[in-house]
Amino acid sequence: MEKPSVQKSQEWYDQNRDQYEGLVTTLEKLIETLLKENRIPYHSVNGRVKARDSFLQKFDRKPYSSPDEIMDVAGLRIITHTTTEVAQVCSLIEREFSVDQENSGNKAADMDVDKVGYLSVHYIVTLTSPRADLCEYRRFQGLRCEIQVRSLLQHAWAEIEHDRGYKFAGVLPKEIRRKFYLVAGTLELMDQEFCALSREIDHYAAEVKAKAIQGDLQDITIDSTSLLEFLNEYFSGCNTDALAEFYMQNSSEIIDELSSFGIKTLHQLKALLSQKQPQEWLPGEIEDTSYIGILRDAMILKSPKNYFELAWNSHWTALPSDIKGWLKIGVDLEEVGKYIDLPSLSQEDV
Repeated sequence: MEKPSVQKSQEWYDQNRDQYEGLVTTLEKLIETLLKENRIPYHSVNGRVKARDSFLQKFDRKPYSSPDEIMDVAGLRIITHTTTEVAQVCSLIEREFSVDQENSGNKAADMDVDKVGYLSVHYIVTLTSPRADLCEYRRFQGLRCEIQVRSLLQHAWAEIEHDRGYKFAGVLPKEIRRKFYLVAGTLELMDQEFCALSREIDHYAAEVKAKAIQGDLQDITIDSTSLLEFLNEYFSGCNTDALAEFYMQNSSEIIDELSSFGIKTLHQLKALLSQKQPQEWLPGEIEDTSYIGILRDAMILKSPKNYFELAWNSHWTALPSDIKGWLKIGVDLEEVGKYIDLPSLSQEDV
């Protein structure tokens, strides 16, 4: 069969580009949703449609008989934090998509034992029949997409190799090659150590959660992980995802405040929160309630004097929403007013 001309290939590309753009956008959203639903942490999901020049060069370079034989016109790259998550993402892709096994592969698995360097898993996928039959996916039925899955460190190495390809290509002097392999091997070892560290943190979090359920909190000191696990369990009947938003960015600050206030173990924290029932710390009309706000409210309710003299450090100023929440849980506003300026409430706020 005669190979189509460059003009015919270009016409095919121009006619189909919009459809592949739609496929990429749709799969980006779908994969992000699947990752969140399956609670798989990830760094990024990015897609692209192969540029026209790149498409034409590839078609001309390889023995294709038709433009639609090119499998990576649409491409997605999923970057995870560790290689453990790479494996979880791969299982998800194999479960949720129809995978062309013959044209998919794991470059790490294919690499000889004495080799190091570029590591990546790539799939050629199409939508499965049940999903492709839905009206929002029907127009993408049969369209192929390449999905690459890498960890952050694998991605860093691949990007350096790609950016410096003209330097890394070919045969290099022995000493430079040795350094090349040392750097690549070090990145791979670092990836393994991050995985091990992540497993240790997960194990520690599970232990804290189990002890929180049993009420065995006496000897557990407060740190970012133990505090979050305790709060998630204590407020398990509430929307903990919303309450935990921005927690990690501010956990050091609130832990310092708790420590200055005299709360250094989860046992002490449970006693502090027991001033109210869990649901009472969550006034429904206040949209920005969070773990950080709840912990500060609990300290202020217990002793405005101790909180503002020992723990506050002018980290924040009072808002009308704070006053409304304090009124609801019974904070002594007259006492609070000795330490900070309180905004006045409108008639609607009261």
